[in-house]
Amino acid sequence: MYDKFLGEISSDFMDVGGVKTACYFYQGGSNKTILLIHGIGGDFHGMIPLAYRLKNDANLVFVDLPSHGRSQLIKDMKMSDVENWAMNLMSAFDGKGVSIDEVVAHSLGCLAANKMLCRKIWYISPPIKTSVMSRISSSFFYRTRRVNQYIYLNYYLSVFRGLCLVNNRRKNVVDLIRWLTKNTQVTRQQYLEQSKIARDISRGNKIIISEREFTGLIVGRRDKISLPVNAADGVKIDKFMELDTGHLSVLDSPELVAELILAE
Repeated sequence: MYDKFLGEISSDFMDVGGVKTACYFYQGGSNKTILLIHGIGGDFHGMIPLAYRLKNDANLVFVDLPSHGRSQLIKDMKMSDVENWAMNLMSAFDGKGVSIDEVVAHSLGCLAANKMLCRKIWYISPPIKTSVMSRISSSFFYRTRRVNQYIYLNYYLSVFRGLCLVNNRRKNVVDLIRWLTKNTQVTRQQYLEQSKIARDISRGNKIIISEREFTGLIVGRRDKISLPVNAADGVKIDKFMELDTGHLSVLDSPELVAELILAE
């Protein structure tokens, strides 16, 4: 069903703060447009299962983050490069005549969304605080990235990593992770840049900018990468939901995540 949905999505490129950025559009015949932003190591395909559940209620827009998917590779990429790109994204869409009403972001996409001028943002598994295991593993993979680039992107290893990041391992989720792995293309050069960003993200805590018209937060209680963030951390949250999922809530339970988003 996702392959047919992909056939209904058009693609283009646009300049975002000097970065050639791949963008994708689905016209759902709605007055509302939602921008979906994927996490680290993937591309827009990672948001397709969630988008499929939103497509009857909104126009959908996707992007590939810098050094991801078909977007431009930034050599020696830093988190500040992602943030600068994010601050220019809305104006780039304005230039194409696309008005974004709502942003739904996952993982690294949350840190990008945090810098965007949008009145309504949903953060899914934001890496505001990361686990000790996440910090150790990201540091290890960064230090060994020159060797790992030849094995990390192996199909079977990629599927295994995906399964480690979900709580639901029923056949439909396993099949979904296999589909996603086959459709997501990562080059060795992209991996080298992504491993650096993963290491940088794990260092220190981040802050959610919550002075917006609406800020929603969806976290997985079985997340092995991001530690739970809630209103007790001094963040103004209009809607907070904790699901029985892993880090990949958008694959673990896309129908439930979509239901929460559409309810607001």
